[in-house]
Amino acid sequence: MLLLNFYPFPVLQTSRLKLHELSVTEHAEGMFLLRSNPEAMKYIGKPLLGSVADAREIIELYNRNLKDCIGITWGISLKISSRLIGSVGFHKLDIFNHRAEIGYMIHPDHWNKGFMNEAIKQVLDYGLNEMNLHSIEARINPENELSRKILLKHDFVKEGYFRESYYENRKDLDTEVYSLVKK
Repeated sequence: MLLLNFYPFPVLQTSRLKLHELSVTEHAEGMFLLRSNPEAMKYIGKPLLGSVADAREIIELYNRNLKDCIGITWGISLKISSRLIGSVGFHKLDIFNHRAEIGYMIHPDHWNKGFMNEAIKQVLDYGLNEMNLHSIEARINPENELSRKILLKHDFVKEGYFRESYYENRKDLDTEVYSLVKK
């Protein structure tokens, strides 16, 4: 069983990014801009946020998960700014099997610049080497080609395809499952 402690919060950095704890006061507006953007949310399978208050609730949920050691989500900001441009994290931790599910998103203004690859590389390294995860899973919408490319670039392997495996926004949606096993 994994013994996890996320205090102090593990701030991660790349050459261009800072991966940091999410603050309700500092990052709610950025989370709203991210999760109310139809293009950013196209393959997430969740409704668009309707208000900054909704964004605060999501950040509060992430912070409760962090406190209870059942998930960890980093905000993504450029090093030159504290403005939130995305998020990445392990939103489902299976401490008994040393396994986690990764999730990530970045605002479309920052697509195709390599930012998500940088962020995922740091988070995978932290998960495998600091948290001692044995495997990491990712579940994506089969139509999300960009997400698939990112996973394959980071040595994830396609494990399965589940037809109509979840119901969201009044639709039954398919899921592709990828995994990365520690070498």
